[in-house]
Amino acid sequence: VGALLVPEDSVIYPPTAARWLAERAQQCGASLVRGKAIRLRGGSVEIADGTAISSSLVVNATGAWAPELTPGLEIRKRKGHLVITDRYSGFLRHQLVELGYLKSAHSVTSDSCAFNVQPRATGQILIGSSRQYGAEHSAIDHKIVAGMLARACEYMPALGKMAAVRCWTGFRAATPDKLPLIGPSVTDQKIWLATGHEGLGITTSLGTAKLLVDQIVGRRSAIPIEPYLPARGSREHVYA
Repeated sequence: VGALLVPEDSVIYPPTAARWLAERAQQCGASLVRGKAIRLRGGSVEIADGTAISSSLVVNATGAWAPELTPGLEIRKRKGHLVITDRYSGFLRHQLVELGYLKSAHSVTSDSCAFNVQPRATGQILIGSSRQYGAEHSAIDHKIVAGMLARACEYMPALGKMAAVRCWTGFRAATPDKLPLIGPSVTDQKIWLATGHEGLGITTSLGTAKLLVDQIVGRRSAIPIEPYLPARGSREHVYA
């Protein structure tokens, strides 16, 4: 039996982080338009209400739904379940993850579960995680949830005595080689991609932005960009 302690590790709450980033962008001069994008064409984004927004370039960062706006992308939806408990202040001080989590994340089988719990500032405990291919509906799979919770209780038996207040699902954007797509679309020179991060979208969002901006302005990146270029495995038609 072994373990790895990472004292500098942190947990971020995605909704709060996204709101902060949006507010920071607006403070720097960006305009925030709320709506559902239904079509990308050249330097234009068409919103469901009929509004069209023009730009010299457009970034498709819509995760598992990116292929709907840029057809041909090698991205599959990978469904996941999460459970959150009632408030148990002081029960858990930091995130706990089994080392087998990475194996589960990189699995190509249909279903997998791995132990992953995170404390919330409210005292609630977030319990994960599961991964499924071929399940593109948002309905809760009770068999998957049962397996996920059983796995969690193997590591922390006390979780079995806690009350769960909510269970929900979401979809990760998975690529065949497990690497994200960061760079220009091969079909439209005005469309850039930042998607396919699987379960690391929030974690690597700032790094992704830097890699994308480096390419757009022609600046050398801190790491090689070639492994992440969309052209490496796209079914899109190359520029004529």
